[in-house]
Amino acid sequence: MSFDTGMDGMVAILPGRPDFWSYSSLKEIEACPRRYALSRSSYPELWDGRGYPQVPATAALFGDVIHGALDRIVRALIAAGCESPQDPAAVDVMRELGGYTAVTEEALVERLARLDDNPRLDIDRKRRLSRDLRARIPEARAQVQAYLRRTRFPSTGQDGGASAEGAGVPAADAVFGRKSLGPGAYPETPLAAEELRLMGRVDLLRVTDEYADITDYKTGAEASSHVEQLRLYALLWDLDAVVNPARRPSRALTAAYPSRDVTIHTLDETELRSLEESVRQRIARADAELAAEVPRAVPSADTCGFCQVRQFCNEYWSKVVPDPANLSDGALFDYQGVVGPQNGAHSWWLVGEASEPKKLLLRTSPAITALPGGSRIRVLGLRFDDEPEVAAPVAVMTAASETFVVTARDA
Repeated sequence: MSFDTGMDGMVAILPGRPDFWSYSSLKEIEACPRRYALSRSSYPELWDGRGYPQVPATAALFGDVIHGALDRIVRALIAAGCESPQDPAAVDVMRELGGYTAVTEEALVERLARLDDNPRLDIDRKRRLSRDLRARIPEARAQVQAYLRRTRFPSTGQDGGASAEGAGVPAADAVFGRKSLGPGAYPETPLAAEELRLMGRVDLLRVTDEYADITDYKTGAEASSHVEQLRLYALLWDLDAVVNPARRPSRALTAAYPSRDVTIHTLDETELRSLEESVRQRIARADAELAAEVPRAVPSADTCGFCQVRQFCNEYWSKVVPDPANLSDGALFDYQGVVGPQNGAHSWWLVGEASEPKKLLLRTSPAITALPGGSRIRVLGLRFDDEPEVAAPVAVMTAASETFVVTARDA
């Protein structure tokens, strides 16, 4: 099923019902079904990649780098039989890896390489992202070390974490490459409840003969949503008959932050069954949202502020976009208008579309030599400039600004 975004060369092929939902995908569709659908649509006229290409925030990339470095180091420590990063054998492990800084730099290179084919990122923007992240390598290294100082690995059975009872044997046709796990420590472990159609990936799962501890690394500020996510992981561990055939209970659920760990109690049987039913209902509602011919939009300042597909949503432009006349100097905002006369070498008047059209003076970058006169455009990421000598609001295109030409008449 296709969706006309109203932009030139931007027809979206809407996604079908996913085989599995995750914590993050459920939260996203509940916040705004249209954002979820358009973010995961295919855009064959734009690129061959999956979904709409995202413009990553530096903070998100920074978190990915830390997770990548932690994953590599933890796997190496477990494979060497270390019970903690303070184990004497850990020194040799880190020496073989090249040290914390080298591992962090390699994680950065791997993460940036995934941006190479992104059509929304030009060379200059990729360079800025690389420069900003490289400047934070010492901070990333310190965070990785802080997490690891508080990490302990249970004694393993054979083969670096698979006991004779678990043996690391995959079940027939198990999705996500899952396998039964005995006592040991397991980074980046996939869990799934196939009947429920729910999946997740645990940053660190520590299994003993009696129970399992679940740890999720968090690089941002503490939030209640982290507790909700951990409880969902506890449900997945309880329901995953492939990974946890013995149905060991979970004992501790830990959100690991750079400066401290926050551990909450696990769920008892009544709480698990209540959560299971709640998730079942949420998944049914999410499936119903995707069955709609036009995905429902839920416009709001909070929902739309960081939305990567807001340029395609008419509800956003009619209900949420601020009036430049109400902005303060330096504020970032989006604007829709018709390209009017050129004002200077790198500036144009944009004519608004209210009942009494207003004008906005748009100052562009030197790289833009012309705007399509008479065309309706939507511009993301403008900076408001308070210029008293100009009798109209003034906006300046930043390095992060993007321009889209609107082709639909009713947009």
